[in-house]
Amino acid sequence: MMKVETYPLGNIQANCYLLWQDNHVLMVDPGGSSRKIAERIASDGGIVDAILLTHGHFDHIAGVEHFQKMYNCPVYASKEEAKLLSDPQLNGSHQFGENISLDVDPTYYQSEEHIGPFTFEVFEAPGHSEGSVLLIFDDVIISGDVLFQMSIGRTDLATGSSNKMNQTLNRIKMLDKNYTVYPGHGPSTTLDFEKQNNPFFR
Repeated sequence: MMKVETYPLGNIQANCYLLWQDNHVLMVDPGGSSRKIAERIASDGGIVDAILLTHGHFDHIAGVEHFQKMYNCPVYASKEEAKLLSDPQLNGSHQFGENISLDVDPTYYQSEEHIGPFTFEVFEAPGHSEGSVLLIFDDVIISGDVLFQMSIGRTDLATGSSNKMNQTLNRIKMLDKNYTVYPGHGPSTTLDFEKQNNPFFR
């Protein structure tokens, strides 16, 4: 059974997730370097199979190069999001006085991925950004900045679209399982709770 651990990182406290299956690890959205994360992985002899990105905004990618070099693992992103990784204007870092431009060659997601012992669906979810994705495991959704507890991601940033976000939310409504949802910021929630209570689902 997969275990999910949450580590808020960076000034904006974006959630980085470690997904554990035995001693294999997927790292999702490392928004900064963290000794705590490295120590946690080392303490259980973790093998980092890949770094996964839900989208390319700076608060979710700032630690990618640090951890990619540390673990010599591939970095996965959607093809539509790749341009954000190296463009400080598009990834938003320039507006915060930083210029984050990753020197990585991402592997583009397929609609279904098998990485080590992990299998998951890549659910295209444009709106917050053009190439945002949900990562859907057996009973878990990693939702990035698409869906939060009682809220959704903003759509007024580069490559965002309110129309596409509405289309994405309508497709999320059609998912018929009560997944545990782990968002890019804030606490976890469940899909049923959000369908019933999130004002943006009404």
